[in-house]
Amino acid sequence: MPHVNFTQQIDIPEVLFILFLLFFLGLVYHLRMEDKREGYPLESDRTDRTGGRVQVVGFPPMPKPKVFLRKFGEPILAPGPREERDLTGILVPLHDFPGSPYVPTGDPLVDGVGPASYALKEEVPDLTWHGEPNIRPLRKMPEHALEGTETSPIGMDVVTRDGVKVGTIADLWINVSELFGRYFEVQVMPQFGNDRVILPVAFADIRPRDKMAVVGMLTATQFAKVPRLAVPDIINLREEDRINAYYAGGHLYSKPMEREDKA
Repeated sequence: MPHVNFTQQIDIPEVLFILFLLFFLGLVYHLRMEDKREGYPLESDRTDRTGGRVQVVGFPPMPKPKVFLRKFGEPILAPGPREERDLTGILVPLHDFPGSPYVPTGDPLVDGVGPASYALKEEVPDLTWHGEPNIRPLRKMPEHALEGTETSPIGMDVVTRDGVKVGTIADLWINVSELFGRYFEVQVMPQFGNDRVILPVAFADIRPRDKMAVVGMLTATQFAKVPRLAVPDIINLREEDRINAYYAGGHLYSKPMEREDKA
């Protein structure tokens, strides 16, 4: 019987390449399926017109439900039921055909639509590893303070895009885990509410020479309608999403004339 070497009959590099390709395709399939645990099935006119019979999920299909255990809070089933916003009467289709864009019927910033949209996240604060609120005001943490080598924003005037002073920065909320400023707490002037609102640091243009923080995406009237916190010293995940979306939406909805130009 003649002696036959295995490597003389099969190209080993080719086999390894095929195995790697199969593994890579399987990995892509798995990851693409796993990322459909949230956000699917998609909202579609096809689903509405068929009474829910057609579910738009694409390829690959949605994975089987899995229970995720969390260090804090109840376990989460994904995919699973989620609380959704009711936008009935807030948005209407611009045209009567499938896929038509929607337009707001009222104040899009207050209603939270378009670029001001937000999700109904859990009404619990972001927590540290020890289970404490991760974002807190400095007044509640005497062990922390602003660096003295830079100008403190506390005490600066807050001015909107139309040049109106709407309040004064009264405090700074920091991310306890990473130690950086996350929000300014603004004491609003009496004519705009006489209470306190949260201003994300990323949306404030700090001008040390002028001793002011400019909110360039909102007018004074719009700033007066910024969503308030339910608890003065705690901000939950839903409030964070809504407040950040409100300021972000101001870039489009700050003035009706500009909105028409951008459209």
